[in-house]
Amino acid sequence: MKVEIEDVKQIGQIAKLTRKAQGLDQVSAAMLSGNGSTFMSDFENGKPTVELKRALSVLASLGVTVELDIPVEIDTLTKSQRALLTQIKAGLTHVQKA
Repeated sequence: MKVEIEDVKQIGQIAKLTRKAQGLDQVSAAMLSGNGSTFMSDFENGKPTVELKRALSVLASLGVTVELDIPVEIDTLTKSQRALLTQIKAGLTHVQKA
């Protein structure tokens, strides 16, 4: 199921809903994602300063995928921008600016 997100708090609420639907408590879900229960609670309650990398780890451990719908068509990108996008999609962490 796809859900459009308009607020940071919604992401934590989705994580909480998914965790509960899977029959997991906060401690178990935190352990599965390599986080502590305090972080899990902060994230689920919409704390705006949680670390994105850790939040993505929680979502991935729950099977939630995150996609970005970029408002640019691929054919409008320059060759170097397409190359950069390819690197980003491949998960390369040291990409050069286009």
